[in-house]
Amino acid sequence: MRAFALRRGETHGDLAGRILCHDVPGMFRKGHVLRPDDIAPLIAASWTELHLLEVDADDVPQREAGERLARVFASASLEAAPAGHRHVLKAKHHGLLKIDTDALQRVNTIPGIAVFSLPNDQVVSKDEVVVEAQIIPLAIGRNALDTVAREQSVIRILPFVPREVVVWKRDDRVLHALMGKLHWFGCELRDVLDLPRDAPSIRASMEGRTETLFIVSGSNALDPLDPAFTALEHLGATMQRVGMPVHPGTLLWIATWRNTTIIGLPSCGLGPQVTAFDLVLPKLLAEGKITDVELAALGHGGILQRVERPATRRAAPAESAGAPKTR
Repeated sequence: MRAFALRRGETHGDLAGRILCHDVPGMFRKGHVLRPDDIAPLIAASWTELHLLEVDADDVPQREAGERLARVFASASLEAAPAGHRHVLKAKHHGLLKIDTDALQRVNTIPGIAVFSLPNDQVVSKDEVVVEAQIIPLAIGRNALDTVAREQSVIRILPFVPREVVVWKRDDRVLHALMGKLHWFGCELRDVLDLPRDAPSIRASMEGRTETLFIVSGSNALDPLDPAFTALEHLGATMQRVGMPVHPGTLLWIATWRNTTIIGLPSCGLGPQVTAFDLVLPKLLAEGKITDVELAALGHGGILQRVERPATRRAAPAESAGAPKTR
């Protein structure tokens, strides 16, 4: 491609196919690819000098290049749409955003390419813009776009697989926020039970249940002899981790029993604000589990007090979640 200036009064050849490098007020925006019927009104317009870009057969104009970039990343879970000189990709459903950060970095090392996204492992809502793609110059070589196209599965959105939930609690104040969060993810709250004070009763209340997510509020994570821990030991449950590198919610714990995940919620770990629970639950629902390495990685960005909860995920009224009565 070649940039050149055309001054008023100079002889010009065929300008069709050239790209304007700046706005022509009232007529064309920068980046406009001149068509044959644009030439006469352009010459008649008020200007003293035009800056134009002459492209080769292997060059792709900015808008078309942005569209091609977006098509590379579009998928069953991402829908591409134009947004001026950029193209955006919107989530087709609620889900967990998965970014191959190494692949995305490789894409952005290609001169002239700019693809930017929300952070990896972020919860996204249906129709939310999660990726934007554009080229920086007004045209780019096809070989650059072909290089991008060779990257596979750079950006995905994993759908949430809802679970049936049972809650054991000692304080009704936790229910409103908890039920709103579960409702947004599509989980069904099957039962709400008072948490017994002794291990045999806790064990008896858990045995025979088939739900795949238990939530326990009211245990003491700092007491190895807490009745909830003793009950889980007698059930044969496996404790994965006690305590998270996150605040609020540092004392959240996770265990597994058969096909059931058990989450222990500390008193500071649940509310309408973002807590450790909001980081753990989406991965459990989208990926089926959360690994020890992933739990340790939560420390990066683990100060959550300043993280604003998205409006689409604020706690819904308890009645909208179809909550069962406490027993």
